[in-house]
Amino acid sequence: MYGGPTANRPSEEGSMSNENVELIRSAYEAYARGDVATMLRFVDPDLEWTYLDPSLEDPEPQVCRGRDELEAALERRAERGLTSEVEEVVGNGDRVMVVARTPGLDAYRAKAADDRNFTVITVRNGRIVALRDCRDRNEALSAIR
Repeated sequence: MYGGPTANRPSEEGSMSNENVELIRSAYEAYARGDVATMLRFVDPDLEWTYLDPSLEDPEPQVCRGRDELEAALERRAERGLTSEVEEVVGNGDRVMVVARTPGLDAYRAKAADDRNFTVITVRNGRIVALRDCRDRNEALSAIR
């Protein structure tokens, strides 16, 4: 296997993961500064976002489409004074897992989660094309493998 046509592939994937991790960190940093416009520039206009309604005890995944839906959700969070702090970012190819803590978020949830969100983000061609909320860290890690 070594030296064959795929010899460089793992390092290329690792490089891609690193680029995607940095892109996600940059997007979250912009959001944390309150610069939603810059954050949204990282997001594809045709974003597919699978989310879990926090007001339900055991929510079924729901799908939203488009950057505008994400922007509206971020505006609602801002109106509530909620901001996210990234705790962990793990990349694998085009998928990146993010664990973010949002102090005060559990007040809006039917089921407390220590104010944490677990999200898997898919990046293609330097744009966030999909977001998938997960119930916990293990589910998120499984989704990036």
